Amino acid sequence: MPIDGAVGDGMDDVKPVAEAAPVVEALHVVVDGIGGEQREGQERMATIVARAIADRTHAVVQAGTGTGKSVGYLVPAALHATSPGSGSVIVATATLALQRQLIDRDLPRIAESLDAVLDRPVTYAVLKGRNNYVCLQRLHGSGEDDDSDALFDAPASALGRQAKALREWAESTTTGDRDDYPDELDPRVWRAFSVGRRECVGEARCAYGEECFTALRRQQAMEADIVVTNHAMLAIDSIEGVPVLPEHDAVIVDEAHELVDRATAAVTAELSVSVAERAVSGSRRLVDSETHERMTVAVETLDDALRAQAAQMSGPTRVEAWPRGVLLAFTMIRDALHQGISEVNADREVTDPQALASRQRAVGSLQEVHDVAGALLGLGSRDVAWLDPGEAGAGRAPVVRLAPLSVAGLLRDSLFASGSVVLTSATLSVGGEFASLLASAGLADDTLAVDVGSPFDHGRQGILYVAKHLPAPGRDGVPMEALDELADLVEAAGGRTLALFSSWRGVERAADYLRVRWGSRPDLPVLVQQRGDSVAGLVERFASVPESTLLGTVSLWQGVDVPGESCTLVVIDRIPFPRPDDPLLAARQRAVDEAGGSGFASVSVPRAGLLLAQGAGRLIRSAEDRGVVAVLDSRLATAAYGRALRASLPPFWFTTDRSVVLGALSRLAREEGE
Repeated sequence: MPIDGAVGDGMDDVKPVAEAAPVVEALHVVVDGIGGEQREGQERMATIVARAIADRTHAVVQAGTGTGKSVGYLVPAALHATSPGSGSVIVATATLALQRQLIDRDLPRIAESLDAVLDRPVTYAVLKGRNNYVCLQRLHGSGEDDDSDALFDAPASALGRQAKALREWAESTTTGDRDDYPDELDPRVWRAFSVGRRECVGEARCAYGEECFTALRRQQAMEADIVVTNHAMLAIDSIEGVPVLPEHDAVIVDEAHELVDRATAAVTAELSVSVAERAVSGSRRLVDSETHERMTVAVETLDDALRAQAAQMSGPTRVEAWPRGVLLAFTMIRDALHQGISEVNADREVTDPQALASRQRAVGSLQEVHDVAGALLGLGSRDVAWLDPGEAGAGRAPVVRLAPLSVAGLLRDSLFASGSVVLTSATLSVGGEFASLLASAGLADDTLAVDVGSPFDHGRQGILYVAKHLPAPGRDGVPMEALDELADLVEAAGGRTLALFSSWRGVERAADYLRVRWGSRPDLPVLVQQRGDSVAGLVERFASVPESTLLGTVSLWQGVDVPGESCTLVVIDRIPFPRPDDPLLAARQRAVDEAGGSGFASVSVPRAGLLLAQGAGRLIRSAEDRGVVAVLDSRLATAAYGRALRASLPPFWFTTDRSVVLGALSRLAREEGE
């Protein structure tokens, strides 16, 4: 039954492509096998993916919620990878949740269903970065540089207890995968039992090479038809040219709205005093005492220089020309660590596996700091460097970061230079256009980009309400009038609300307000996301208590899947424009402005549109769901860019009439309570 007052044309008809019959037939077999429903959008998607892989071309497919996106691309991927003479297919995700869904649920069911139509079984594997797995050499070794020794010096401490528990788990695990560890873990503890890519001595030279968790996973991936990995690994393999993935014919990038940001993060370099100190400390017994002293002085000089520079900043700040003191510190770090690297590498007579591993860890750590310092000394016009001053009271020291102004060229010349690449997500277009995505990802303007729609009738199932009467949000956070509106909406809905905020300050302000207004009303329990909270546990609690209201920020805007009565109202506090003090995005906007365009329209609006669509997408998760997306930012109805942003959202019935929305929510609440 539609929400009273919600009318609309619904989803445009999406016609399936008549070609690629084998793929469609296989898709039908799989859908029947898993107990699903035939969907035109899914058939069209599968056909597009199959054609792109066969023709070695690229494609962009937006597939709305309910399309069955993962099945839509996994079936053609499996058919290609199992055909004679074909190579494997890489599937890259942005989140661990989707990665687990593919490996633990989707691929096993698809592979079982395809047994009836394929000549051989479909094989699949997951592959993550080396530092996601326990390093057996560090686990069993007793090198003088091992951080684990220091942790065990104080076994009664919280870190010591975690280290002991991790060691016990590592002795019995069959995967060594951090994501399989059942408890929370301090990053320092995990670092003591793992190594990065540069720190690994290599399986051939390691005493535990034959048992290495990373090597075993890589071997499984080399033999698999479909390899599931993450965007960071994809960026390392393609942009940095480090062969961490097996040879393949095609890449499917799911959650592709995250690709540019994840690729940027993967190639962003960092330099901090703590990392430099750890690198120098790890090499102290492998270099000459004078060299160690020289490196120590260089780190102290870096600390002084960064703190002096940070004292002049109120937040992360782009630096286009380093002051003399910082330049001197970078030069000292680069030159001193170069000497250290040379001395560690000088002894060619070392053959003991333990000693080799210790030396490689030392060289890898020193090399990383050395290379970043060198890059910071040679800033180019396409580089963006900034200093995050940290927070002295919170124990956060300054950190320097270096990123490319754009990754479009890097992606174009690497990821898209060979083989087929398909980008897919529920939200890729802004204002109904794919131009922003194509430009930021480095794809040609004429790349096939298709929206296959959604099987849900958003125009009858949901309302988009913009509180046009509220004052526009300012720098002081959520206005009091917006908090009043939030409470009124939640009361009308009888709870059942996911409230999404663009900042932690907004979450905290709303939580304080509702506590004061409601006290401890048992009929309207409030769940508040805290920094560091497990999102999965929080969402599970929200789903299990329909009358609850969940207040949260960034991590809840995406991936929350709560169909049914527990979520009939999604409230968004403001249009999620990027922070104006984000140095990288500000630099990208400025570059567009200087080229004669509009940085706001080209950078800020598309980013806000995609995240807004992700947040609004939390409402309708099944054909039976009904409800309201309420945006407490009047600019979505009044500003010139509001129309483009609204066109980026699912096609809900749109209104600014408060009374209509409160009435619809009250009726839904009564129906759910009957």
